[in-house]
Amino acid sequence: MFKSLGGFLKGLFESEPKEYIARISKENQKGIYETLKLQKEVEEEKKRQAVLAEKRAKKEAERKAKEEAKQAAIKAKLDAKKAKLEAKMAAKKAKEEAKALKKSNKKAA
Repeated sequence: MFKSLGGFLKGLFESEPKEYIARISKENQKGIYETLKLQKEVEEEKKRQAVLAEKRAKKEAERKAKEEAKQAAIKAKLDAKKAKLEAKMAAKKAKEEAKALKKSNKKAA
């Protein structure tokens, strides 16, 4: 009697674990596929971010070069104005010295 009862119980619980194992296996496969899909999406996103970072760096370099060229042009204008002013002052000073020399020559004569 115990053997038949044991066989009955064993048969009863034996079918359930197979179903659970099959269900768990199926869920694991879904999980694996989702994980692989997510991993692929993450890698694609990393590549996209790398491309965007490269574009940003390129834009930043172009902006800096443009800004430096603008600053150089401004500096060149200021230097030209300064040189023009110095030349004007030197011409004025030379004119005054010539006048002073002319006066001193008139006094000497």
